[in-house]
Formats: sequence, C-alpha cells, structure tokens
Amino acid sequence: MNADRSEDPQIRVILPAGLPELTPAVARALLAVLIEVTEVPALDAPAEEVNRGS
Repeated sequence: MNADRSEDPQIRVILPAGLPELTPAVARALLAVLIEVTEVPALDAPAEEVNRGS
C-alpha cells in the first residue's frame, strides 16, 4: 500500500431489503459468536464487583 495515498479503498455492502427471520438455534449461535468476540469486563467479574451505576 502506498503511504502517499490519502483515500481508503471503497467497500460495497449489499444488504437485504428486510431482516431475515432467525430460528432459536441460529439466534443462539449468533449470540455465542458475539460473546466470543466481545470482551466485557463486567461479565468476567464476580457479581459483587459489578458497578451498576447507582
């Protein structure tokens, strides 16, 4: 990649017109993926250490 280049390459994303229906199994699988790729320190801490903002 050239350092003099100021523009990023364009990415085209084509989305469906409506939302697809999710079965419970697919919803669980997607939730599992989100949990794997997301780091949330509050979920890793014991319940008594979670600050609920009150």
